Amino acid sequence: MRNLTLCTAFLLALPAMVAQAEESLSDRLTALGGAKCADSDLICLTLPMPIDRRANDPDQTVDITLAISLASEESKGVLFFYVGGPGGAGAVSAPDYLPYYRDELVTQMDIVFVDQRGTGPVHGLDCPVAQAKFDTGDMSPDRPEEAMALAKAYAEGCVAEMDKGDFLAHVTTDDAIADSEAFRQAIGAPKVWLYGLSYGTQLVQAYATQHPEAVKGVIVDGVVDLNLSTEGFYASYTEASEKLMDRMFAECRAHAECAADMQRDPGEVYDALAAKLAEGPIEVDFPLGDGTIANRQLNEGLLVGVAFGALYSSSGRSDFLRLLAAAERGDHVPLLLAAYGWFYIDPQTQEALQDPSWFGAAYYAITCTDYSSGTGTPDENAARILDEARAIAPERPRLLQAYFQERLVCAYWPHQGPADRPDPFAGGDYPTLVLNADADPITPITMAYSVLDNVQNGYGIFQAGGPHVILGSETGCPDKTVSAVILDETLPPSRELQCAVDFLGPYTPLTLIETGSSADPLNVAQAVETEIFQSQELALWDGAEAVTIGCNRGGTLMAAPTDRGTDYTFDRCSFWTGLAFSGKGVLVEEDGPEDGLTLEIEIKGNHQGKLFYHNSMAFEAWHLTGAYDGRTIQTTRLLP
Repeated sequence: MRNLTLCTAFLLALPAMVAQAEESLSDRLTALGGAKCADSDLICLTLPMPIDRRANDPDQTVDITLAISLASEESKGVLFFYVGGPGGAGAVSAPDYLPYYRDELVTQMDIVFVDQRGTGPVHGLDCPVAQAKFDTGDMSPDRPEEAMALAKAYAEGCVAEMDKGDFLAHVTTDDAIADSEAFRQAIGAPKVWLYGLSYGTQLVQAYATQHPEAVKGVIVDGVVDLNLSTEGFYASYTEASEKLMDRMFAECRAHAECAADMQRDPGEVYDALAAKLAEGPIEVDFPLGDGTIANRQLNEGLLVGVAFGALYSSSGRSDFLRLLAAAERGDHVPLLLAAYGWFYIDPQTQEALQDPSWFGAAYYAITCTDYSSGTGTPDENAARILDEARAIAPERPRLLQAYFQERLVCAYWPHQGPADRPDPFAGGDYPTLVLNADADPITPITMAYSVLDNVQNGYGIFQAGGPHVILGSETGCPDKTVSAVILDETLPPSRELQCAVDFLGPYTPLTLIETGSSADPLNVAQAVETEIFQSQELALWDGAEAVTIGCNRGGTLMAAPTDRGTDYTFDRCSFWTGLAFSGKGVLVEEDGPEDGLTLEIEIKGNHQGKLFYHNSMAFEAWHLTGAYDGRTIQTTRLLP
């Protein structure tokens, strides 16, 4: 008889674990080998799971890691939390998620995060070299052979780069559900709340359908309609995202500063830029951290990626409009930097950055084995997808790439999903909360309504103007309602509730674009402050070690972490043609009375001077002294 492996012993021990009904969850986790996580106060637990449950081969296992936030007060139950993607690592990112939720939810619930198979540091699926080439590529349905070749090269190159063998066939959503259910059994088989965001809604609906006995309640947030075909899913969200683009441009037209920066209709600005890029990439003089200038290219694929990603949130929408306005005025560096950020590419080296919470290849490994690409050969399926894209192009001209790009990869992926789609999610005796925003580009609100209309004991909370995923968005809606249902078993007062937030976040105008604006030293100092906080590269900086970036028009800016915030060093840094800055800056961020930004800078070029500027964020006030163009500068007195 074959010797028992750790996996077999774990599975055989489940009945004994279930019998330990009097043990606390903390005790059960300790008995299973759980311990404090290395980088947080959560409890981390790693359990071996069969790679292929149908093979009955206990020697072939994969370690699944979970991170558990134990209730600090008397626990009111267990909540399984499933992040989006697919490709997001839940256990890794748990400490980042928890602060966004209401205190009573975190202190009164035991919340379980999991590094779904295919994600996390142990078995995460990632192919950074192939990914960077694919993400920065440019594909069009009007160039089918080129598009098919790019997708095929990525699929084959990524699989070869990972070298994971048969494991790729066993990272389906059903595999992840079986892993979670094994953990639930191991902790005594309690009924649990299931919360899923984005792709997590797909997993949660399937989990609740397969194991209704496990469920105390379901929350789906940014909802995937599982009943949609592959074509239907992509058609639905590309149609929604096109409408959101129109809505974003309309908001800009109605916003005085955005409209002024854009100089003409923002839709016309975008379409003109896209048309130019369709003819070929734009050459960009890109500033590097060593002070040199590199030749880079902005292509249509990068523009579409940034535009689509911007639609996910109100701040993303307003930020994108600023990038578009800068591009209209001839500055393509911010847009290119945003593309690097969206695709997680190092702006300095153009190499893929490693994100411990995201695994790009897992996205395809899971998606392609959950959905079918068709019954033909890979080339036939890819050609059909491009035919579909050309057919809908007149209706979805701006973000057409979102319809076909991922599907082309799946056409060439070595493992395919089933042709049949699941029945609509029916819910159960437990409550199901359906959350969505009407401004969600990737899981449009129509999908949420479809799920709500089919589910029993369902309640919808819908947010006008909101982001993709609305729980934890720092508003009372839907957080108060969700907490009341989970903690107090108080159901919503109506089957459907609505609330609203601003569709467009605060818009930051372009700086020093008006003739003569740099003659005012306060304008200049505050413009430097704005450019620091608008820097795409500094936004991506992890703050761990000093970093030096190139300024748009030459020179460099170094940012270094301190115990109190950040120190800045300007070396002939030029954000605008004709002005160069040298000197230092200090940003204090301690949530105290000294919070603020101080700049001591020397200015050369079209204007000469030395300025001392301090903006007290604690007191929301500023002052300015120094010399500028031969005159002494003091904070200008206000006039009636």
